[in-house]
Amino acid sequence: MKLRNKRFWILWIIGAIMALSVCLCSSWSEDTLLLVVAFVLSLIAIAIIRKFRYRTALCNIIFWLGYNAVLSYGLLFKSDGGAGLTWWFYMLCLNTLQFIVLAVYYIILIIEKKNQ
Repeated sequence: MKLRNKRFWILWIIGAIMALSVCLCSSWSEDTLLLVVAFVLSLIAIAIIRKFRYRTALCNIIFWLGYNAVLSYGLLFKSDGGAGLTWWFYMLCLNTLQFIVLAVYYIILIIEKKNQ
């Protein structure tokens, strides 16, 4: 396996562990299930994009790790009062948005590949 693939998969596994730890540290409810689905969809989309555009996938996983680290910290340690809902909402929205953008990008890549 090439070194660049190892870098990507190490970052991807770190992201999966971070997502798993956030979900396990939160009280289990339907809200946590929504967050799990958003995490899984965005991580799978990033892994699929890696097959077509490695650099795009690497940038996406670094971006994903960045905003989820900040929001996870806020959700787990600064969720006094109603702030927890805000952290959860931003995390859900950003992960869903990243999934949608990557899905559209993937469709565009498939269309371009068929036209060539």
